[in-house]
Amino acid sequence: MKSVQKKKVSTAKSRHGMVSTASARATDAGVQMLEKGGNAVDAAVAAAFCLGVTEPQASGLGGQSMALLRLRSGELIAVDGSSRAPFGLDSRNIPAQPLKLGIRATTVPSTPATLGYLLERYGTLALRDVLEPSIIAAREGFIFSALQHKLLLREITKMDWQTAEVFKKNNRPLHAGENVIQLDLAFCLEKMADAGWLDFYQGEIASMIAKDMSERGGFISDIDLSKVPAPVERQVLKTTYRGYNIATFPPPGAGRALVQIMNTLENFSPEELTPDTPPYAVILAIAFRAALMDRERSPADPALYPQEMNKWMLDKNYATIVAQRIKKLAAMRGVLPYAPPRTAGETTHLSVADNDGNTVGITQSVELVFGAKTVAKNLGFFYNSYMSAFDYKDILHPFYLLPGVRPWSSVAPTLVFNGEIPKFLLGSPGSERISTSLAQVLTRVLDAEQDLADAVAAPRLHAGSTGRVSIERERFAPEVIAALTDVDCEVSKRGAYSFYLGCVQALQLPQSPNEMFYGVSDPRRDGTAKGPKKGE
Repeated sequence: MKSVQKKKVSTAKSRHGMVSTASARATDAGVQMLEKGGNAVDAAVAAAFCLGVTEPQASGLGGQSMALLRLRSGELIAVDGSSRAPFGLDSRNIPAQPLKLGIRATTVPSTPATLGYLLERYGTLALRDVLEPSIIAAREGFIFSALQHKLLLREITKMDWQTAEVFKKNNRPLHAGENVIQLDLAFCLEKMADAGWLDFYQGEIASMIAKDMSERGGFISDIDLSKVPAPVERQVLKTTYRGYNIATFPPPGAGRALVQIMNTLENFSPEELTPDTPPYAVILAIAFRAALMDRERSPADPALYPQEMNKWMLDKNYATIVAQRIKKLAAMRGVLPYAPPRTAGETTHLSVADNDGNTVGITQSVELVFGAKTVAKNLGFFYNSYMSAFDYKDILHPFYLLPGVRPWSSVAPTLVFNGEIPKFLLGSPGSERISTSLAQVLTRVLDAEQDLADAVAAPRLHAGSTGRVSIERERFAPEVIAALTDVDCEVSKRGAYSFYLGCVQALQLPQSPNEMFYGVSDPRRDGTAKGPKKGE
């Protein structure tokens, strides 16, 4: 095993709440709301809007957002802000292959509706106050990071020329450290601040989107925008793990996979799950693969099928059977008929808590890196590429591409409780790597009793339904790689702190009045954790 230089982990402590996001400007936006007297919802919405400005490769006004809330009353709510396929689709224009690029690759954006709903129903501050940090970041600019430069070099040739120009200077791609100004996006945000978020769907912004779609051959119409549905509040999924209570996101999200993984791991002793050992890697790899295979075999859209048909994924008895197979090293092989059309997505997550008992985790996305690789004309936000997240072959699949249906999603914002008291709030981007990234952090803090920062920064692996194991190879011992190979895993080498393997934003919440909020931002990307300073 090579000696790998440790990356610095952004951590923070505060007595007055905490914000952790994948962008320092977005983290600051959330903290500003807490310092203004806003609650966790105000802070989360401000941070989410700002991420769309300063981390445009991952999310924005043109995408979709999902939220897990725990209110001061103790109520748990999963807010499903799924986007929808345009109504203009029919058998004549539904393609044979998933759409990933260009204006036809986008579903009806739902992020403004979801964030607006959260603010109006559960927030306390005005929309203009919440949008102000985003407007400033768009108008005055933000500093482009080394990671963003690397992603831009990879994706810029897929962008149309108008979009590429936003991320160029002197006719070449922006370098790390240069300022990014987005005046069209600033205009769009200003318009929403003045006219309300509904303007995105029923006002001037909506008219501009519809015109852009019509002129460039997109599917979305003014009818799609005006009829965007309100987010749906769903019951969270729950399980227990060694005496802790876990709450996570229901379908169409991927909390079922996380529940099955944790239920499976509970059948092994903490000693068997000693981090970074050969047994640890093998147990996790097969447990991950089993859960993701089961999710793909039994996709669930609660709008089309009752969730009861999938309760076996939440059943601890079933997890015991999976664990018994793992103990026999029965590696599972085979290509699944229900495998989703892609596994590589781009997303972001933020975690926020206030001093009044409210916690919010938001996972939001434009699907692929830089979404559909095109921005809305004169509005500056990237259109999403969620048309790539549907099934295009099996008409019986819950996520088969039809007008008005929601896309497949892998989000899993999660809360862990010590009794009734919330102890950890966490989430991650990474498509199907979301549930596996979260499971690794959870077993490290709950089984190995690692510090949260150590658990988030620790070596990570992922095993998908195909049998391939992606692993930060330089950070694992050779005997770990050998053990995975011995159980028929194809090992795929990733870098030491791989962008591919998620970016966990995690909070440890105080269990008594004497404890502080503790925030951690994953070193695999650009984020920070920070708490308000008022009163300190």
